[in-house]
Amino acid sequence: MRKLWVLLKLNFRAMLRAFSFRSGAGSSKKKAAGGLGALLLMAFLALYLSGVYSFLLASMLAEVGIVEMVLPLMALMACVMSLMFTLFAASGLVFGGKDSDIVLALPVPAFTVMLSKILALYLENLVFCGLWMLPTGAAYLVYAGLGAGQAAGFCVRLLAAALFLPLLPSVLALLGGWVIAYFSGRMKHKSLVGTVLSIVLTGVVLVGSLQINALAAALLQNIEGVRRTLHTWLLPLGLLLDGLVGSWGALLGFLLISLAPFLALVWGMSTQYKRILSSLASHVTRSDYRLREVKAGGRFAALFKKECGRYFGTTIYLLNTGIGAVMLLGFSVYVLFVRGQAALLVAQMGGVQAVAPMLAAVVCLMQATVNPACVSISLEGRTLWILKEAPVPPRELFGAKALVNVLVSDVPATLSVLLLWFGLGLSAPDALALLALCVCMGLFIPVAGLAVNLWLPRLDCENDTIVVKQSASSMIGIFGGMLVVGLGALLWAVGGKLLGFVWFSLAAAAVLLAGAALGWHWLCGSGARILQKL
Repeated sequence: MRKLWVLLKLNFRAMLRAFSFRSGAGSSKKKAAGGLGALLLMAFLALYLSGVYSFLLASMLAEVGIVEMVLPLMALMACVMSLMFTLFAASGLVFGGKDSDIVLALPVPAFTVMLSKILALYLENLVFCGLWMLPTGAAYLVYAGLGAGQAAGFCVRLLAAALFLPLLPSVLALLGGWVIAYFSGRMKHKSLVGTVLSIVLTGVVLVGSLQINALAAALLQNIEGVRRTLHTWLLPLGLLLDGLVGSWGALLGFLLISLAPFLALVWGMSTQYKRILSSLASHVTRSDYRLREVKAGGRFAALFKKECGRYFGTTIYLLNTGIGAVMLLGFSVYVLFVRGQAALLVAQMGGVQAVAPMLAAVVCLMQATVNPACVSISLEGRTLWILKEAPVPPRELFGAKALVNVLVSDVPATLSVLLLWFGLGLSAPDALALLALCVCMGLFIPVAGLAVNLWLPRLDCENDTIVVKQSASSMIGIFGGMLVVGLGALLWAVGGKLLGFVWFSLAAAAVLLAGAALGWHWLCGSGARILQKL
């Protein structure tokens, strides 16, 4: 038990250190403060979002006398959202730690090592998934009209359920991470297989989350059928519902059905843990080697090829910084296929002139999420010294990283604007102004992202997942871009309408282009000196 406790503290502290603002000696207080701050932010979001949706849904269900159904609905939503947050983190945390070989060489059972990593993942789920259920219980108490004794018993059962509910998404996240690690380790193109599997799993989660609306609508039409579903296909949620409304036996069944798969999966995987890690470290070799002429290339081309290989070959990197571009393209293609319905909607909203600013905000907001440059320096890790010692000017290094960001941001944005132009019937001046704004936004984001990463580097992370999902530079880089979009929207609301959409967009594009130029000048001067000190 003592070994488990020590390993759990190490893994949990590693998660907290991911939010540090500076790496290096003497920064332990900043690391701890950053980690605790991030946990508090996650807890606030869970309580706030759950509170809004729980009370809204409970008020609707109370009108038809089925307020208790808010409990399984919100529990399902909590599991889906927790799974989306930790699905890819599980692969890096459990199967991608750089210290796994050292830990497994110690006199510690593999089961203990595995359990400590999964418990750290469970604690992360508990912050969001467990706290999510507290406002749900409050909403049920308000609209159910329970007596004092019944309310006290419900609160006890709710606390027990909130502690065990995060085990369900933890199990699913562990399975997803294992599938990615297992198959990608046995294929020739590991990165490609991992990316494809991650996209498939993400699609399954998204499709499942979309069924929440269908389930909510079905509650009003076929409540008995929904109850049967809760006690067959969604048995854990059915037991949770019965347990919370008063059945201690059903609550015990929910606790067991949540805990048993968790322990069984951890034990089963611990027996193959070393084999899985070994397969991830192995490489596929080929036997049909041929002598060919080696083609020479320039330094910038080599750096750009290296950055492309890292970006498209790292699943967590690609999905977390490229999902905005995929969503933007998907939305644009959908609009093109439903042009008739879109035209009616645009007319109801006040015409193209009223919709164009909204489109600009949406496109720029999606571009703000496509910011691989804000973590590109941190991902070099302890091998950054190789690039620093190589005969490569910092200008070329920054340029290669920025160019990858520009391509994955501006190319989808340009295609989306063209599709929206035809799909919504935008005028040529509006479409061209929107295109100029998006192109300049795509130039500003990578320069700002590189600057942020130079100020907030994280070069000692155990795996890429921590850098991409939990480092300070990734948060500030992405949310900072969103803040820029929000500032632009505020300026439009205050006085931008006087200029008109076209001139306001061109003015905003000029400001972004000037910001990108100034930022690039800073990178080539002060940024280069900061890079040499890292």
